[in-house]
Amino acid sequence: MIFRLTKKAAAKLRVKLAPASADHPSLVDWYCNVATAQRRQFLLFTQATTQFSFWVPVTEVRRGGFGRVFRLQAVEALRDYGFTDDDLAKIVDEGPDIFTASADRGVLGSMVDYAKMLQYTVEYQGGLQRLSRRTMNDIANKCPMSMIGMKLPAEYLHEVLRAAGAA
Repeated sequence: MIFRLTKKAAAKLRVKLAPASADHPSLVDWYCNVATAQRRQFLLFTQATTQFSFWVPVTEVRRGGFGRVFRLQAVEALRDYGFTDDDLAKIVDEGPDIFTASADRGVLGSMVDYAKMLQYTVEYQGGLQRLSRRTMNDIANKCPMSMIGMKLPAEYLHEVLRAAGAA
């Protein structure tokens, strides 16, 4: 996996980053940033090509280890959106993990938008305790994004995987 961390995420996770590369993103290329809602910190993981995203509390990562927790949460989130085991194998590999600086400002901008939408939703719904993980993930995955042609990230990831399977 290639993890492109923001400086804030790298500092929070105490990870030393390799220099960023401008390679074309692959399906195992994930961005990671830190966001706060109601004084609770979350890592936001966003797939570079499709903008598919999911949230993980920082406390879970500290207890379980970054790679292990990422893979467990990614598989859970992807299955929740109807992805098959074959799909999962294309999106979440077994490693090795490479940590590098973020390279695409467009992806980072989307992540900042997702964080603001989470904060608004938490306030509007009356607190984090009223939001399921799926509801939190829907904030990003059911939002049309200009980077992917105003498509919804979850649907776009399905399209990309179908096209990759047909090739």
